Amino acid sequence: MVSRKIRRSFLRIAMLTCFSLYIHYSSAQSIQTSIDRKNILIGEQINYNLVFTLPSQDYTIEFNLPDSFPHFDIISKIKSDSIDKKGNYLVLQKLVLTSFDSGKWPIISFPISISSNATAKYTLKTDSIMIDVGYAPADSTGQLRDIKPVMDVFVIDNTWIYIIIASVIAIILLLLIYRYFKGRKKKEKPLFQSSLSAYEEAMQALNNLKKYNLLIAAEVKEYHTALADIFKKYYSRKDQRNLMNKTTGEILVKLKENQADAIIPATAEALRCSDAVKFAKYLPPEGESEKSREQIKAAIDMLEKSQPVKT
Repeated sequence: MVSRKIRRSFLRIAMLTCFSLYIHYSSAQSIQTSIDRKNILIGEQINYNLVFTLPSQDYTIEFNLPDSFPHFDIISKIKSDSIDKKGNYLVLQKLVLTSFDSGKWPIISFPISISSNATAKYTLKTDSIMIDVGYAPADSTGQLRDIKPVMDVFVIDNTWIYIIIASVIAIILLLLIYRYFKGRKKKEKPLFQSSLSAYEEAMQALNNLKKYNLLIAAEVKEYHTALADIFKKYYSRKDQRNLMNKTTGEILVKLKENQADAIIPATAEALRCSDAVKFAKYLPPEGESEKSREQIKAAIDMLEKSQPVKT
């Protein structure tokens, strides 16, 4: 007897729970359909809106719309969402439709699947809406309209005016460009002007590199950028040519042309390490950075002994 009472109580609780869940989902979840017009001309557009009201954002709406409905074509689909004052999750699906078939046609009802993590998947259906598609009304006044005579048009040829204006603008632009580059050239400091010799300047710059903290990534990048510039500037002064914008490969070719083969391996290793730091964001160990500085110093020492420095 006791077990029967327990079963009956359990069944009542389960029925009440299912009933309350049904009332909750049916009241909290809905679809509203609306259109901006029910009568259109052939080729005109209709805004067909679907508004989904859901209790939270945990719900997922799934529907696969076709490219067209019977007698209607879908031009575009726009989806957006928001939260209302009651905390409900609102999802708006806007469809822009058009029709090229005259007559009275329904936008058919179609199913929408809604699911969430807490509940099983279920389906709601949209409303079917009738649309009247027709032609533009014919002119029933029957009035005759006169044909207007051909009017003479006086055309002024402004070609020479446009040519003169374009020529003046071109001359002004050329003058401005000339003055810009001329002034810029005057402001540029000579690359080889220095109170120190090329070798003394390079040694002083290499000694200044010791102040960098090679455990900080930003300073490591500055260190290797300065290291490559020191070698390029020294070699530029030695060769009396601006090599600052040359790549590592071009610098190595230049060394080979000047028969400096002995320093090429160590110089290549140091310059390529600097390239990796600048362009590939490679962060070498502290010892490798110091090794690169020593390699550049040794290369400069050998170049200095090979022939007199040009200044």
